[in-house]
Amino acid sequence: MDEEPNSPEKFNSPEKYENADAEDGSAVGPIFLTLFVLTVIGVLIYLPFYMEQDPMLEILNSGQWWVSNVGEYHPLILHLPIGIVFLTLVMEVCCWFSFGKYRPRTAVALFLAFITGIIACVTGVFDLSVEGWKAEEWDDDMFKHMWVGIGFVGVLGFAFLAKLWGSRSGSRGPVYGTLLIVAGGAMGYGAHFGGLATHGSDPVENTWSGLTENVEIFKQWAGDDDSEGEEPASTGKKLAKDRLAFAEVVYPIMDEKCLYCHSEEAGKSKGGLLMDTYENLLIGGDSLDGDEYRTLVPGDSKQSYMIEVMVLPKDDDMHMPPPKKKQMEEHEIKLLTWWVDNIPNTETLEDNTLEEMGAPPEIVEAAEMLVSPEERQQIEEAAEAAKAKVEQEKVAKREALQNALDTLKQDPAFKTSLNYSSQDSNDLEFTAVSLRGKLDDTTFLKLASVSTYLTSVKLGSASITEETLAAELPKMKNLIKLDLSQTQVGDTALDAVAQLESLEWLNLYGTKVTDAGLMKLKGLGNLQKIYLWQTKATAEGAKALNAELPSVEVIFGVK
Repeated sequence: MDEEPNSPEKFNSPEKYENADAEDGSAVGPIFLTLFVLTVIGVLIYLPFYMEQDPMLEILNSGQWWVSNVGEYHPLILHLPIGIVFLTLVMEVCCWFSFGKYRPRTAVALFLAFITGIIACVTGVFDLSVEGWKAEEWDDDMFKHMWVGIGFVGVLGFAFLAKLWGSRSGSRGPVYGTLLIVAGGAMGYGAHFGGLATHGSDPVENTWSGLTENVEIFKQWAGDDDSEGEEPASTGKKLAKDRLAFAEVVYPIMDEKCLYCHSEEAGKSKGGLLMDTYENLLIGGDSLDGDEYRTLVPGDSKQSYMIEVMVLPKDDDMHMPPPKKKQMEEHEIKLLTWWVDNIPNTETLEDNTLEEMGAPPEIVEAAEMLVSPEERQQIEEAAEAAKAKVEQEKVAKREALQNALDTLKQDPAFKTSLNYSSQDSNDLEFTAVSLRGKLDDTTFLKLASVSTYLTSVKLGSASITEETLAAELPKMKNLIKLDLSQTQVGDTALDAVAQLESLEWLNLYGTKVTDAGLMKLKGLGNLQKIYLWQTKATAEGAKALNAELPSVEVIFGVK
C-alpha cells in the first residue's frame, strides 16, 4: 500500500522528517538565499579595498562619534559565530558517530552564524580602519586575521548552501561536512591572530614552551628533534682566552670609550686622530708631532700617548676620555696596556687570540669582565631591530596621518590653514587667520581625526562655542601653543585648557577669563607665556598665578 502524502509513516525516520517540507516546497526561497549569500560574500571581499577609497576615508576621518563606535562592537559580536559554529560542529560530529540515527537540524544555526559573521567582519574592518591600520603583506598578523576571518564567513556561507540544497535533495554527500570542517579550521586560525593582538602573547607557544621545559617526555621529544640530522650548535659564549686580542678585546673597549670622537663612522677625528684601525693608531694625530707624542708605539705602553692620557688624573686637561664621557675601567686600562706591550712593532697587525699571545691569567680574567663578542652582537642586533621598528612605526604613522590630512584638505577651510610644522615632522599646525569668524563648531570638529598630532592651534576671532572647545581641546593632548584671542572663551573653557600638560604658550587676549579662571591653570608646569590684555583678569590674579607657576611670564600689554 502506498504512503499517503501526509501520513505518519512519512515521518517515521529522521531523514524523512528533515526533508519532507523541502521536497514539497518551492525552490524560490533557496534560490533567493543562494543569491543573497553569494552577493554578501562578494561584498565582504571588496570591503577592505573600499575602505581605502575617498568616500569611505571621508567618513572614517569625519570624527563623528558613531564611526569609532562601530568598531568597538567587534570584540563583542565575533564570539557569536564562533560559538554557533562550534556547537554546530559538535552536533554534526554526534550525527556522524550515530551513523545517521541522530540528525540535527542545523541550517538555521548556520544561517545565524553566517549573519553574525558578516557583522563581525564589518565591525572588524571599521575597527582597523579607524585606527589608521594599513597592511599589504601576509606577514602582518592583523592582515591574516582580517582575510582569514572573511574567508571563514565565506566558507560558512557555502556550507549553509550545501546544507540547504542537500536537505532538499536528501543528499548526504561529503561537500557539506568538508566545508564545515574547513570553516572550523579557518575560524581557529583567524581567531588565533586576533587573540595575539588582544592579549599580546601566543597561548599555543606558551603551552609548548611550558611542556618542553617542565614535562620530561616533552623535554626528550624536543631534544630529539633538535639533535636529529646534525650536531646542535653550541650556545655558550666564546672563552676569553679564545678571543682575538684586537678585534674582540681592544676594539670593543675603544668603540665604547674613544670612537665617538675618533672614527670615520662617527665622522669625527678630534686632533686629527682616528682610532678605529691599527693602521690609524700608528699614523696618530696631526696636533701631536714627534716621537714624544706618538699615539701608539707597539711594544712600549709607556711611550704610547693613548695609554698615557688614560692614566692621567681626571682633573688634568689632557686626561682622556673627557670628564663628561664614560671613563675607562681599571680592567680595561690593564688590557689595553698589556696589548700595547705585547704586539710586535710592525706596520700591519696579525690579530691573534689572547692564548696565542701568551696572556697571563690576570689578563684573561680581565677580558672575562668585558661583554663577550656574542653578547655584543646580540646587543647590536637588538638595537638595530629596535631602530628599524621605530622607523617602520614612524612611516606607518606618517602614512595614516597623510591620508587623514589629504581628506581634510579637500575642504577649502583646511587647504592652507593646516600644515606640518616641518618637513620631517608629524606635528601639525592649524591657524584660523584666514577664516576668523567663518570657523564655526562644524568646521572645527573636523579636526578630530588629527587632534593628537596638533602642536599649535590658533583660533583668533573664530566663532567656536565654549562648549565645543571644552569638549575638543582635551583631545589635542600634544598642544604646545594655543591662541584663543578674541573668542567668546570664559572660565569654563579653561577647565579643558588645564588638561593640556604640554602647553607652553597661551593667548587669551580679548576673552572673558577672570582671576578665578586663571587659577585653573596652576597645574600647567610647562607654561611659559600667557597673554591677558583686554580680559577680566587682574594684576592680583596674575600675581596669584605666578605664585603657583613662578616661571610663567604674564603679559597684559596696554589695557
